[in-house]
Parts: sequence; structure tokens; C-alpha cells
Amino acid sequence: MRASYKIDRLKILMLFVIAFYISSCAQSIPALKYTTHSSTYTYSPDIEINYEMIGHGRKKMVFVHGFGTSLHTWDDIKELFSKDEFTLYLLDMKGFGNSSKPEDDKYSIQEQANIVAGFIRKINSRSLYLIGHSYGGGVALQADILLAKDKSKKWVDKLVLIDCLAYMQDAPVFIDLLTIPVVNKLSFQLPNSYKAEFILGKVFFNKSLINEKLIERYASYYYGENIPYTFITTAEQINPVEYEKLIEAYKSITTKCLILWGDNDSILSLENGIRLSKEMPNARIEIISECGHVPHEEKPYVIFSRMLMFLKK
Repeated sequence: MRASYKIDRLKILMLFVIAFYISSCAQSIPALKYTTHSSTYTYSPDIEINYEMIGHGRKKMVFVHGFGTSLHTWDDIKELFSKDEFTLYLLDMKGFGNSSKPEDDKYSIQEQANIVAGFIRKINSRSLYLIGHSYGGGVALQADILLAKDKSKKWVDKLVLIDCLAYMQDAPVFIDLLTIPVVNKLSFQLPNSYKAEFILGKVFFNKSLINEKLIERYASYYYGENIPYTFITTAEQINPVEYEKLIEAYKSITTKCLILWGDNDSILSLENGIRLSKEMPNARIEIISECGHVPHEEKPYVIFSRMLMFLKK
């Protein structure tokens, strides 16, 4: 298994070299930056978190996106929720989307969790639902642990984790590449559309669903000043030794949790989701068939229906 991973990594490196040569011969078209009606949460004098708010319902939902994406990863499901019943808060994590991207060397999962926890305290809801995908799932787990230490109230009523980064394993190849000197900076010279197609090919199981709209969405993630710094620094700070310390707290999480996982996730193994469902006292897992790493984009209606059933119980 390890040998095949090394071969795959070598192939990817070769592709990057070839693609860089091609891109140097052609003009790169800048990615389109999304514009939204959004608000800002001031975490500190140097950090402002961009978020989109949808609906006006009593039930609050906070969404945390995965590595290298933005709040637009939820575009396919956000409008499915009743605006009278729910209020959705879609966050751009620090360093991503339209949030601040300071060169402060603070891009660990714990730092992101501190920010999400601070945002939840700002909302000051009686209780809310916290949803996280991939890297953002790891952030959501740690944010829930932080908030649970405050015994003044129950902050998070339910957790939904989608193909969540819960345990350390061989890093996904696109994160691994960002930790390799020279190659990491070289990758940002590639056309945004090429990077988008490359990532989509990795995270989607059903490749026929990859269209121009999705490519444009993913290309938009690479737009903005300091993006190379934030991507590379975040990848470098996913530290296996430090992460093992965070894992110990999973057994203490009493929040009701639904874990959703694509059965053909090539980025984070399904075995991780099964393990997490056994270690968390009030968690259960539902496996999404014929689906990759981003079920909320590949099968949005399935994910919406599973989430709704869980949240209404």
C-alpha cells in the first residue's frame, strides 16, 4: 500500500512538471472571484472571518468547509434548507475564501477551532448544529471540545461530520505536495482551471458530474493575495505528533453526531469514519454509496435528506 502511494506521488510530481511547462507557454486565465452578500466576524484586530448568512429560522447551523476550499463548497445544498426553519452560517476559514490571510504562522487545526468556537459564542444561540467537511470536520470536532469546557450552557446540540479528517494517515497527495519545497510554490504557477480539474478528479467518484460550473467553483478557491502562503502553511501545520494528542479527546465528546462518508473516498479512508463512529459515545455513521470525498457536492440531495432526518429527531 505504501509503495503504491509513493508511485502515485511520483506520477503526480511528473504531471506538475509537465503542466508547468504547458502553462508557461500559454497565458493563464484568472479565476473568477465569487461575490456574495456576506458579513464579517472580527476575531482579532488582524483576523476578519467572512461568512454568508441564509434564512431566519430558529434553528442555527454553522458550516465549516474543507482544506483549500471556501463557503461555496455548500452551494449545492444551502438553498435546500427551509429559510423559515433554519438560519445557516457558512464560514470562510482563516486563510481561505474572503477571510483574512495574515502571514502570522498560525494555521493549525486548533487555531481554526478557536476561531469557529469564538464565532459560535458570538451567535450566542441556545443551541445550534455544527457541520464540518474533511479538514473542516476536524476543526468542528475540536471546536465542539473547546465549547464543551464552558459549562454555562450547551453550545452545540448536534454535530454532522462529512468525510472528516479525524486521524492521521498518508496525507492526501495534493496536501503532501504542498509540503515539498519548490514544488509547493511551483504548483501555484499552474492555471487555476488545471488545478481545479486535477482536484475534482481526485475527490469525485462519478467523474461525469465534473462540469464547467464545478471547475469554475474550484478555480475560485485559488484566487486572492497570500493564497500560496495560507495553503502551504496550513498543510505544513497538519502535524501528526500534535494531532495524536487531539484524538484522545474524542471519547469525551457526548454531542449527538452523524458521520456521513462516501464509500469510494480516495482521500480519507472509510475505515477512519467507522473508527470515529465507534470512539465517539453518541455517534453513528451512514455510508453514501458510489460517492467520493465530497458527498455534499456529488450527491447533495442525499446528504440534505440524511442531515434533515438527523436534525429533526
